[in-house]
Amino acid sequence: MLNPKAELPLFVFASLSLFLATSLFAEEIELTILHTNDIHQNLTPLPRLAGYVAEYRSKQPNTLFVDAGDWFDRGSSLVTLTQGDALYGAMAGMGYDAWVVGNHDWAYGGNRLIDLIATYPVPVLATNLASTRPSLPENIVSSVVKEFDGIRVGLFGITLDTYGKSAKSRPDLYVLDCRESAAKAVADLKEQGVDLIVAVTHLGFEKMSHEKGRSFHPSDQDLVRENPDIDVVIGGHSHQLLKEEVVRKVHAETGAIITQAGASARYVGRLTMRVDSVSRTITNFELETVAVTDELPEHPQTAEFIKRLYAQHMPDAKVVVGEFRLPMPLHTLGAWYADFIRRKADADICLLPRKTLYDERSSFEAGQLDVEKLMGYLYDRHVVTATVKGVDLLEYCDSDDMRDRFNPFHHQGRPFSGDGVYFAGFDAGFESATKQVKFDIDPEQSYTLALPWPYRRFKGRLPSRQEAEKAEPIPDLEMSNIRILPETTQKLLIEDGVKNGLNFYSQSPRAESDWDAWTRHFESMIK
Repeated sequence: MLNPKAELPLFVFASLSLFLATSLFAEEIELTILHTNDIHQNLTPLPRLAGYVAEYRSKQPNTLFVDAGDWFDRGSSLVTLTQGDALYGAMAGMGYDAWVVGNHDWAYGGNRLIDLIATYPVPVLATNLASTRPSLPENIVSSVVKEFDGIRVGLFGITLDTYGKSAKSRPDLYVLDCRESAAKAVADLKEQGVDLIVAVTHLGFEKMSHEKGRSFHPSDQDLVRENPDIDVVIGGHSHQLLKEEVVRKVHAETGAIITQAGASARYVGRLTMRVDSVSRTITNFELETVAVTDELPEHPQTAEFIKRLYAQHMPDAKVVVGEFRLPMPLHTLGAWYADFIRRKADADICLLPRKTLYDERSSFEAGQLDVEKLMGYLYDRHVVTATVKGVDLLEYCDSDDMRDRFNPFHHQGRPFSGDGVYFAGFDAGFESATKQVKFDIDPEQSYTLALPWPYRRFKGRLPSRQEAEKAEPIPDLEMSNIRILPETTQKLLIEDGVKNGLNFYSQSPRAESDWDAWTRHFESMIK
């Protein structure tokens, strides 16, 4: 019988011996990433969510906890009242290792965003963020490297480059090109010798319908196809609760694990990976979506933080002030709010910009409204009154820039959606035969006009009374006898709601017969 050793070259035996030796010592290291995204000011679930994370980590210390952005907008009005602090501060005490900025996180302005980042030391993965400031808080970083049982994990963060990309529009913190920044981050992390690369992104698993053809940022799937060294993507923006079969299908196609955990803090995602200690590669992974319910343990520090801010800023948050007896369309609520301000200001007419309401929904569910919910639907403004001549008001309303903004369906993503106007004290209708908008404003009469101020888009804070007194409410409209009411809109709403209860419309107070024709007409002029 031949001796098999004599038949094989020496280097083969050496290689075989090395393989056998390393195989004997190889082990699988378990790593977990817990993740959230698109919390959107939902405070209520946070203590239970944090409780789950703390309990999980006590059993599995090789755990990362990250968030993929969009902390602000929607949700609790306590967050709005505190300019983001109630949400950001609560999250900062929940054990996050890092997070990335979302497109809604400029809701309170770039300066305020930087202030919050500086106040709470959680690392912000700002791989494609830049600033005209000479310096930024030290916790704004391009990447983070964590080590677990010898496995080095590198994290970087990418956010949308379609919102505020210009340094001119957002000088304090603005967005760079997604693709260039991601490619550079991957190369830098590889040079640092990391074993696994994790991208925390606010891009979307796939493009949303309103972005297709209009937005240049990549989706998460585009990103990993362009950067095959990315092992994991923890994503946000598209609010998807990804099913395991979808994640595994994309993994089979790209080699990357892409996951996301829905929205509004209803879930926390769990990705558990097994990593070979010798090859430093992921050999297997498991996915779980954990529903955040009252069955989860509560994190006492998070609960206490939120409770303290409610007591400090909104002690009457749960006082009921009214009820929507039926689902409330946005345009009907806008008409009601304009009429409410007109009556409280003892004015003839009110012009109310769409951005005085929370306008990302076309309708609000039926049911009771407490103070917190009401303040989340109807934003706070100073109330300005002034005298205007009918001829000037008619010229303003019937100008090319304003005329079609009085259409009640401007809010449905159409050309005038950003600066639509609700109104009370007069009517506006469309004549199909002449294709003209008619306003029943008497040019010979003088009117007392009420306006919520700031009149245009909501900037995330209520200006001081001193700022309001210096403002010119509508530069294009000549006014006299300008004054500011002592109470803001929310103070008027809450006082009236607590004392008398707010009596909301159940349906629009205006005839709807010409609205569709009007909408089709102004859309046709834009094409």
